[in-house]
Amino acid sequence: MLKRTVYLSSILLIGFTSCNSEEKEVKDVSDTLTEMESEKEEPKNEIVYSIPSPNEQYDLLRSLSEKVDPTIVNDLSQSSNYATADKKALNFGVYISDAAYLMRYEQGKSVFLNYVSTLDKLGQDIDITKVYGEELIKQVEEAGADSEKLFEISSQNYISVFDQLIENEKGVELSLILSGAWIETMHILFHSAGNYDQNFEIEEYIIDQRYVLENLTGFVETYAEDDRVQPVLAYLNEIQNAYDAMDCEETNLKVNKDEGTVMLNGGLSCLFTEDSFTEMKSLIVKIRTSIIS
Repeated sequence: MLKRTVYLSSILLIGFTSCNSEEKEVKDVSDTLTEMESEKEEPKNEIVYSIPSPNEQYDLLRSLSEKVDPTIVNDLSQSSNYATADKKALNFGVYISDAAYLMRYEQGKSVFLNYVSTLDKLGQDIDITKVYGEELIKQVEEAGADSEKLFEISSQNYISVFDQLIENEKGVELSLILSGAWIETMHILFHSAGNYDQNFEIEEYIIDQRYVLENLTGFVETYAEDDRVQPVLAYLNEIQNAYDAMDCEETNLKVNKDEGTVMLNGGLSCLFTEDSFTEMKSLIVKIRTSIIS
């Protein structure tokens, strides 16, 4: 039996180094996977997709930029305009990403509570229940002005939503939420990068999102026959085409292992040109506008 599994924590986002150095550091998860396999008596084929949560993404972004712009997120008042299930799921992902961004940049308890209210209403329509109840509100209130605690709560909230969708076998809804969250994250990354060549580290971070895109697309393709998923898959393929058009160089890949950490030296090294940066940024704006409109 073929099983597809998606993990929130991406091994591809641990220890990013410069694309120019042609070196990436990834966590060795072989022991974890072996343990998971041993839990089942019968053998199985498993495809694993590693997709980082928005909280993981913005944790790294915060290390690259201290600047925050609360005006770039999707206005919460827009939520009442989303009438179809697919729009609600996509923008549920958008709002989860926005909440994580604002909490990572210490925008406060009242802001988070506004997101809790909006996500609760959207979630009820896509079978996400008992996540945004009194217990969560109590945790937020108790956190008060503790920005790190609020960020932690938003991260745990994302995991709770993810777990509930998995438990209820809502793969289509999960595909849409993950896609909406990632596209919103790309929008925020490009905005944080500013103009071409203004913040080289964030540009590198955007380039390395191609690995996340590959995993996300692989998971979404599982539900490609669903009419709600097909437009989103088309969006992801458009972005993949933009990555494929970048200036990249293939180098010999060498694998070294040291104290449980796998070091990948070489592989595909890519750089933005001004044209490719501008074109991908415009594409993200176009797709995001289609989602939130």
